[in-house]
Amino acid sequence: MTLVIACETIKEEVLYAADKVKCQFPILWMPSSLHKFPNKLQRQLQEQINSSECENAENILLLFGYCGNAVLGLSSKDACLIIPKMDDCVSVLLGGNERRNDLSKEGCAYYLTKGWMNSDSGIATEYKRCLMKHGYEKSNMVFNVMLKGYKSLDVINTGVDKLCDVVAAVQEFAGILELDCKVVDGTLDVLYKALSGQWDEDDFVILEPGEKVKFEHFGYNIPQPKMQDVISI
Repeated sequence: MTLVIACETIKEEVLYAADKVKCQFPILWMPSSLHKFPNKLQRQLQEQINSSECENAENILLLFGYCGNAVLGLSSKDACLIIPKMDDCVSVLLGGNERRNDLSKEGCAYYLTKGWMNSDSGIATEYKRCLMKHGYEKSNMVFNVMLKGYKSLDVINTGVDKLCDVVAAVQEFAGILELDCKVVDGTLDVLYKALSGQWDEDDFVILEPGEKVKFEHFGYNIPQPKMQDVISI
């Protein structure tokens, strides 16, 4: 049996893809608010992997990316772990890290979908909370600092949402923060592959039972110490 653990932020995309490929894998959802706390997300993912719900699973598919070390060190005693080999869910919906890096050459963008706009911990929700607490002027100052270096708020068109509604909301928000807004093409190809069991080593980290997720599994280089940091004994 394959069991899926996925982030609620991409719930609509996951359910859409699952329907398209006739996926019957059971899906457990993790709250999107945990993304603000990678260490907490890591602990709760491990707890979920160790839970009775995962006891009989042969494979556990984690629909997350590396997500700021949130999957680092995870392991399952009895099941294989399969994880998209990508930085985060943005890269998953853009089709991979390479595509995201190519888009970044056009200017640094903050990516949004309906799920991220409506999330309890999403940037739009956080702005509204800040607005109620601190008012318009201070809220804008705070968010201008937070988004310093970003050129635009970009909507990922995955083909799942009614794009006009999402774009209108993002355009309004971008206007408040004096940022550009554009639509970029997304893809559900990674989710289609994941939910149909097409786990290749190009797009997925595949770990045997007992094996822990490591930094290098995602193709990251381990920083080497500088000469002045090396202490001779």
